Amino acid sequence: MMRVRVMVRDAALLCLAGVAGWWLHDVGTTVLAQRSSASSSARGGDGNLAFQLVGNGPQQSLTVYNAESHTLYVYPHVMEGNAHISCAYSFTITRPGAAIDRQNCPVGELVR
Repeated sequence: MMRVRVMVRDAALLCLAGVAGWWLHDVGTTVLAQRSSASSSARGGDGNLAFQLVGNGPQQSLTVYNAESHTLYVYPHVMEGNAHISCAYSFTITRPGAAIDRQNCPVGELVR
């Protein structure tokens, strides 16, 4: 009888660990967000932008893609330091598979 209880307990703990692992397996993955042009235009926004957050905690970076100019803008460390964050660098993609050049973004304005 005692052996059955131990086996049932071990099986329950194993199932619980499996469920917890499955539930947590998406932690730390990339988050993508994109607004459709119809709803964005109705609100007065730019429908040609797509956003991507990468990383966890203070090391998290934001990438903004402008479909109109085919440019990726990178904002590193968006969760640390000052609340006013400037673009660090950008990539312009002329055609898929072609070489790209990293360009430094212009220095942002200071907020007072």
